[in-house]
Amino acid sequence: MRKKKKELKTEEYNYVDYNNYGMNDLDMEIIEEKEPLSKVISNIIFIFIIALGIIIAIDVICVQKYNKGPYFAIRIKTYNDGGTEEFYGLGYKVIKYHQEQGRRDTEIGFWTMPYSVEPIEISALDLAIEFRNDPEKTANKYAGQFMRITGRIYKIKDNELILRYKDSDDAYTLKVKCPMAEKTDFSDFEEGMEITVIGTLDNFTLATKTTSNSANMSNCFTE
Repeated sequence: MRKKKKELKTEEYNYVDYNNYGMNDLDMEIIEEKEPLSKVISNIIFIFIIALGIIIAIDVICVQKYNKGPYFAIRIKTYNDGGTEEFYGLGYKVIKYHQEQGRRDTEIGFWTMPYSVEPIEISALDLAIEFRNDPEKTANKYAGQFMRITGRIYKIKDNELILRYKDSDDAYTLKVKCPMAEKTDFSDFEEGMEITVIGTLDNFTLATKTTSNSANMSNCFTE
């Protein structure tokens, strides 16, 4: 009796006959399109993030450098202090101060940034010493701050007061230039008089061979 030969069974891998599962060529094309669709979505998200960054950068630059705007934030509140306004953008906040006689600058920061109209108080003498000893640290500390500075009038020029501290050898001499926020009557003022000025300290200028150190303010009022 002959033994029945064993049939050799072979299995093929890596092949699926989708026709057996009711799938045709059109179904295969839909499957192949799924991967490009995810790339389109990721590209849209990436473009949105870039656009958001550009919007925020425009407002930050305009507010901080040019005191303009904001252009992409919504006004939420107006204070009864002369017209100070609060704006909220996507992750940032802008406060445009406009007190009747006080703070008149614009500030930008996070949503937690508080409304603040209390100035930093300092004398022209102390400011001169700080700036002479460490100009960079002093500039970083006070530039852009709302200040109350007390000193003696050095010069009255148009609608601007210039305060000055001067020492004997000019090592610490500092002029504080204070342009007024509004037209001011200086008839009661005279050179050498001690006076207090409030305003925003914009920047400092280092001394040269012909000029002394100076602090440059804006939107000032006398007290």
